[in-house]
Amino acid sequence: MEFNDDEIVALLNRLLEKLHQADSNSQGSIVINVYSSGSLHVDHVDTQHFYGDACPIPQKEKRNEDTPTLPLSSELSTLEAIKQSIILLMEERYEDKLLFNRQAHWQAIYRILVDKGYCRESDFDGFDAFIRRVMPEEVNKPYKKESVKQISKTDFALPFDRWHYDPQTSTTRKPYDRMVAVTGRFKEILEQKGL
Repeated sequence: MEFNDDEIVALLNRLLEKLHQADSNSQGSIVINVYSSGSLHVDHVDTQHFYGDACPIPQKEKRNEDTPTLPLSSELSTLEAIKQSIILLMEERYEDKLLFNRQAHWQAIYRILVDKGYCRESDFDGFDAFIRRVMPEEVNKPYKKESVKQISKTDFALPFDRWHYDPQTSTTRKPYDRMVAVTGRFKEILEQKGL
């Protein structure tokens, strides 16, 4: 259904009226549904997640089940900050090459987003949905869920602060060092953005 300018203005006025009526002083988010018939429905919810419980956006520290989620505007700015962090990571140089230059380097993004509580450990479907929402249009290496799932078979399955090079489990030192550099840099970029 298409709307003319007068109908759009009327919908926006009704929306503003409903928002004004919503309890804006309580913790939580306001969810607005605009249906093709032109009807509006405004709900106040105490918790708002992007993909069920797959990848909730935490506050400054990791969330627990009793921690309220961020208001919708904060969630959107957090998503944008993560997207911008991925863009910056893709531009970083390592010696004479791009730092992020292998498909497996998406594991670094997974590892840090899990460590910071933005996604859940071993929930590759949730991570996939999250990345598809924040992924920049231009990337050095295309994202593939299957390459990220391989992390469970590597030394990188542990939280980043517990990584250490082990010649018996790591293939060679150079790929390990590069993964540490990618992961560490992504963590730094997020922290510079207050995440």
